[in-house]
Amino acid sequence: MGFKISTYLLVVSWLSIASASAQDNSAGSYFSPVPYVDLALGMGIHKLDRSGSSSGSGSVDGDEDRDEKYSDEDQGAVSRLIKLGLGVQWFPFLSTQVGIWSWNSEAQSKRMPDEDSDYNRVGLFDGLSSSMEVALQWPVDNPGSELSAGPYYRHGRHCWSAVLTGLLRPWSKEGCSNLSSIGYTFPLHTEETSAVYVEFTRTEFDDLSSNSLQFGAKLAF
Repeated sequence: MGFKISTYLLVVSWLSIASASAQDNSAGSYFSPVPYVDLALGMGIHKLDRSGSSSGSGSVDGDEDRDEKYSDEDQGAVSRLIKLGLGVQWFPFLSTQVGIWSWNSEAQSKRMPDEDSDYNRVGLFDGLSSSMEVALQWPVDNPGSELSAGPYYRHGRHCWSAVLTGLLRPWSKEGCSNLSSIGYTFPLHTEETSAVYVEFTRTEFDDLSSNSLQFGAKLAF
């Protein structure tokens, strides 16, 4: 997909330099920065709102489009989500992270065959993005672990390319937008280098709003 590959390469290079610098400066410091890998699986719900907008691929002009526009408004899709990230926890309350997000809906052939079912009116969403985020966390007691536990808020930007098909008028766009998440990392007193978390993420793909819930794990290295 033609999303901003140069942006992704830039932030990955930045992370590599930052991780190396953190390791070089960690000796004698009160808190040593901790690099980590982040992997999450979840589900996303995407809602398209074309009211007042005529943009998007596959649009049809004229009066005959009025019925299609009414049918497509406020429709959307459900998809699986996979997130892979690399980050640095600079302090127990502050971390930065870059990541790759992938959304994918199951094939139409695997869906319910009942043509009258409302489920068949849900489209298929596929998207890919690269992100850069900053997280603020309220640390809770987590002795013996390198990774902080507790509630957190993460905010950043991601550049994406996304396609929504299966509706009367397919939708396809790319761009950059804000990405916000709230979550909770659970303390694992028996694990020094790993943590698990649950989080809720919200973003906008132009006129397509997206909400997702994912469960993930972090591994320090």
